[in-house]
Amino acid sequence: MKRTLLVLLTLILGSSCQSKKPETKTPPIQQEESTRVEVATATVSMTIEGMVCAMGCAAVIEKELNATLGISKARVDFPSKNALIEFDDAQINPNGIIDVVKGVGEAYSVSAFSIE
Repeated sequence: MKRTLLVLLTLILGSSCQSKKPETKTPPIQQEESTRVEVATATVSMTIEGMVCAMGCAAVIEKELNATLGISKARVDFPSKNALIEFDDAQINPNGIIDVVKGVGEAYSVSAFSIE
């Protein structure tokens, strides 16, 4: 009897613990494949100051940019200090992108940017 209760309790506790899936960025409105509207994207190039390494700085900034809603693709090049970002200008603007870079760490700043 005790063994049956122990097994039952273990099953109940085990089934209630579920691992969380990592959150993924999704657009606010999901549309069916046949009714998708092409989104106009813009590209911005910016110079990021304050990076001291490729793995701890450039990679972290790139990861944060790519996780930001409205940014479809970001590439940060450490040697040139340049970032090239494709984004949906209806969801985020260049100033919002600059805020993301600055939000990664106090050491980072954008010294120049141009919309291509």
